[in-house]
Amino acid sequence: MDAAAGDAGSYAVLSADGGGHDDVPVLCEPQGMPDLMEGTREFQRRTAPMVRSVLHRMARKQSPSHLFITCADSRIVPNIITASGPGDLFTLRNIGNLVPRAGAVPADDSVAATIEYAVKVLDVRMITVCGHSGCGAMAALLGEVPDLPALRSWLRHGRQSLARFVAAESCDDDAGPLDRLCRTNVIQQLDNLRTHPFVDTLVRAGELELMGLYFDIGAARVHLLDRERFTPVPELRTG
Repeated sequence: MDAAAGDAGSYAVLSADGGGHDDVPVLCEPQGMPDLMEGTREFQRRTAPMVRSVLHRMARKQSPSHLFITCADSRIVPNIITASGPGDLFTLRNIGNLVPRAGAVPADDSVAATIEYAVKVLDVRMITVCGHSGCGAMAALLGEVPDLPALRSWLRHGRQSLARFVAAESCDDDAGPLDRLCRTNVIQQLDNLRTHPFVDTLVRAGELELMGLYFDIGAARVHLLDRERFTPVPELRTG
């Protein structure tokens, strides 16, 4: 969820040399409102032939290794920031990447059902919670929640994150209160996951891992949670 929603648009996808789609793809500046039908035609023409054999093999069954929980914010594209492909991530998206605690009121069967299915049926081995900078849900918790009844009800699940943020000692980093809350929220949602008994049991048995990520949108930088601190993921160096 964007703290300051602005104009959105489609991105032109070019090769590294700006000419076509044969090299490493790069994203250019937004080109205005996206034409989704044009996008689907582009997919059928260029991308479908390249991925058809992969998708054919998994047409009847998915076997993802991760449950990836992140925000509904349009700037977060899980497969881009994790360099993953079809069939890799079982993805749950909602406003604020929130995981209601077991027994929480109001209840949210959608989130609980997704976690339950991922763990008990798909047998995923890792659950990742990925937050991001400038999250509008966290901004609402810090300020005033918009007069939207469903959103107000949903954001009650973020109150533990806000309480944890308020109780924490101020740190020396350059992030302002909003982005500190965005990171604190990731930590809290990982704790919330463990209020679900079947998750906690598997984590204790070493059969399920929990991971926290934070995406700095402006810097295009992924940070990894380690002992309640986030550090940038190092770039992969070649040669």
